[in-house]
Amino acid sequence: MRRQVRRRWTIAVIAITVVAIAGACGHRESADLIIHGGPILTVDSLDRVVEAVAIRDGRIISVGSEAQVMGLRSTRTEVRDLKGQALLPGFVAAHEHPTINAIFGGMADVSGQTHPTNAEVWTALRNEIAKTPKGAWVYAGGLDPILTADLVVPTRTSLDSIAPDNPVLIISKTMHSYWANSKAFAAVGVTKNTPNPGPGAIYEHDANGELTGFIAESRAALPFLEALKSPLRVERRYEGVLDELLANGFTSVASLGFTIPPWLARFASYRGFRPRIRQFIYLGAEDLKYLPTRPDTSDPFFRIQGVKLWHDGSPYTGSMWISAPYRDSPLSRRLGIVPGSTGAAIIPPDSLRAQLKHYEGLGWQVAVHSQGDASTAAVIAAWRDVPAAKTNGPRRIEHAILLPDSMVPVMQRAGVSPSFHINHLRYYGDALNDAIVGPERTQQLLPVGSAFAAGLKPTLHADSPMFPVDAFSLMQTAVLRRSSGGRAINPSQALSVRQALRAVTINAAYQLGADAEIGSIEIGKWADLQVVSASPYGVTPESLTELRVIDVYLAGRQQPTRRQ
Repeated sequence: MRRQVRRRWTIAVIAITVVAIAGACGHRESADLIIHGGPILTVDSLDRVVEAVAIRDGRIISVGSEAQVMGLRSTRTEVRDLKGQALLPGFVAAHEHPTINAIFGGMADVSGQTHPTNAEVWTALRNEIAKTPKGAWVYAGGLDPILTADLVVPTRTSLDSIAPDNPVLIISKTMHSYWANSKAFAAVGVTKNTPNPGPGAIYEHDANGELTGFIAESRAALPFLEALKSPLRVERRYEGVLDELLANGFTSVASLGFTIPPWLARFASYRGFRPRIRQFIYLGAEDLKYLPTRPDTSDPFFRIQGVKLWHDGSPYTGSMWISAPYRDSPLSRRLGIVPGSTGAAIIPPDSLRAQLKHYEGLGWQVAVHSQGDASTAAVIAAWRDVPAAKTNGPRRIEHAILLPDSMVPVMQRAGVSPSFHINHLRYYGDALNDAIVGPERTQQLLPVGSAFAAGLKPTLHADSPMFPVDAFSLMQTAVLRRSSGGRAINPSQALSVRQALRAVTINAAYQLGADAEIGSIEIGKWADLQVVSASPYGVTPESLTELRVIDVYLAGRQQPTRRQ
């Protein structure tokens, strides 16, 4: 009798165990989320468009036909019907400035996009000063002598006249030019006898040796920005910037220099105890005190990725280093560009080679700000003298505005991947053509098509807050290559829509050394996704900017955005 009881208990336990194991196996093999019912743009190597995708534990486990993917459905599976909307990989922002965006959020807006006349700019300045307590800093950002065509550029004395009791700093749209009043110079201890902090970084003086109020390049402006950059002032706005990126379909963002302390950026990445976005941090000269001994890539949502170097400046200050002189025009003079000048390197050749060798030898990926053709030629030459080392990603050139097509194969041989500041074409193409570099060199701008053809995997970026972080705008400009005035600029370099989408997804992931994990909809990758109102493959290039991001998923979890 006892034997029978024992046998029955043994059989029951075995049966229960088998059922439990079977259930567990079924649980593991089923999907957490299935998305179907609209075109799914994989951006894989074949640019496939499929019917459905399945996700489990934050990663993609199946991509293909609806019949195939629905086989992974169980009672616990959430199913999302797109109802004709499109699913895309989350955008990857290859080069942005979340910290500066957060800083700009705490400043008065005097940009040419919102203040197209001089009167509007100065009214905004006066209003900001009027509401600021005496002695407190006044910051204004976005000043643009190009888009505000009749702008009277500030001087130290003109700012003194409207702000006798407050230190004032105004930041240009390009973030390469600054203007300050006497109180601001006094507050940071800069006098007419203070030496310039380095090549290209200057405190401008008039013929009598007095400070004019103009400051060139961020290295010279850093003392004026410390109060604005303080963590307590920036952190909450930084979170808002990340949410705005999400609302625009970005699931990853690279911060290229001028950042808040990495620990604070990491904290801002999280909403509660879950990450809201992936961040890749590149530390610039002003941030190197935060640089760890080796790259920190242990957290898939937050990586201290690389080092950012500045080799030249901006075309709108005459500090972009080019091989032939800037044009002499009323606008170039108003921008402060010296007639006959060509700009210059910020880093001497020996120092550049030494820095490249040092940082790459430690495993750091290096991204070099280089806008002019002479600058990029010098950077590539330096890289060719430095033995390749194992780093987090490819060697990067940032912006690459003036880049003759002939330099692309040289870049390819040096193992360099460019990130193109494409919306210079849209916003400043006419000014570059007519007044700054001239028609011949304007037709050499931003050869993205040749970079694609050479296999460089180029990317597109907004360099926010200079231009809005809108991937569809970047794509549209790369496809149409038209200025705001309708001028065709180097049209042979136009991308297809499919190429343009690759430039803001999988190519950007490649530049961040993360293309095995993000950037496309493929089995094994993180489910970083966005639902968009329609497929960019199915609309005209002119309609790309009409597309709207509906929802965003990070690692398979839907993220709240400001638009919801």
